[in-house]
Amino acid sequence: MPDINDSLVIRGHRIKNRIAMLPMMTFSFRGDNGNYFGTQHIEHYTERAKGGAGLIIVQSTNVVGVSTATGMWTPGSMDALAKIAANAAAYDATVMLQLSCRNREDIDINALTTNDIHEMQKEMKHAAAKAHDLGFHGVEFHCAHGFTQCRFLDAAQNRRTDAFGASAINRAKIVTDILPDIRRDTGNSFIIAVRMGEYAPTRKDGLELAKIFEAAGIDMLDVSFGMHMPEGPVPEDFPFSPVTHSAYVFKQELTLPVIGLYEIRTEEQARLLISSGYADIAGIGRGMFADPHFANHVLNSEAVNTCFTCKECSWFTDHTKCPAQKRLAPKTGKRTPKETL
Repeated sequence: MPDINDSLVIRGHRIKNRIAMLPMMTFSFRGDNGNYFGTQHIEHYTERAKGGAGLIIVQSTNVVGVSTATGMWTPGSMDALAKIAANAAAYDATVMLQLSCRNREDIDINALTTNDIHEMQKEMKHAAAKAHDLGFHGVEFHCAHGFTQCRFLDAAQNRRTDAFGASAINRAKIVTDILPDIRRDTGNSFIIAVRMGEYAPTRKDGLELAKIFEAAGIDMLDVSFGMHMPEGPVPEDFPFSPVTHSAYVFKQELTLPVIGLYEIRTEEQARLLISSGYADIAGIGRGMFADPHFANHVLNSEAVNTCFTCKECSWFTDHTKCPAQKRLAPKTGKRTPKETL
């Protein structure tokens, strides 16, 4: 079995270790001069790259506005994203951008016209190409957590009877149809991943979709949950959550790399996830908020500044007020010559 220190090559990109920073939203951050992304985001992701993460997936970025340089795609935001990508690469981190498709609450996917869907797909393709131009090594389509693309995948949500509904192959077309154009625009070394859940709404549905994505050329699956959090049960000897078990289910059936996640917050958990073959990459969310250098601490078997697992998590309001961060040493404010702001 692999070790968490081992590298992993995807599309020619060497991911230097098996620890990934998940695309956790920074809800309290504000961009500079009215832009969505700014200095806070640059410093946030740069510090985790400096902290040793092998893979960094930058938080959900709505594709709306990419064609008009509005929304999350203003010139100022794109400048910040380019600096995030450059800084991550300077620390030898593979860096990807997660792409969402409009908002989950305001879209009735069953009422969309075919032309509406084609327009959405144009935005998705344009956003992927733009991420490539900004220096990202790949993109991840956010088909989880009830977002628009997730609703297309889920057989209970998707009641369409046209080319984008009914069968699993049709429900996956929101992503699979655009893959050839993205490959054409970004080249063969650009990583394309999907974040999805096991249940869509059943395990059989989810596994069928995952196999369709693999056959279509998706390079990696980031396995979280779909419309609802899975409740289990999991085998008695499985030491992680039902969400983490979903990654293991996919890993046993697929050959593409799988990110396993959810409440992986200690060195022991991260190492066990990989060494036991439950996932190819350990996805770290709140653990990276509590300890920006989580990856280096795990890889070097040093003490991790562990998440407290607070009942009322500061992540939803202001993760910089996370009580675990009070234990961190003050920042020096120094940057290496590689970093840009």
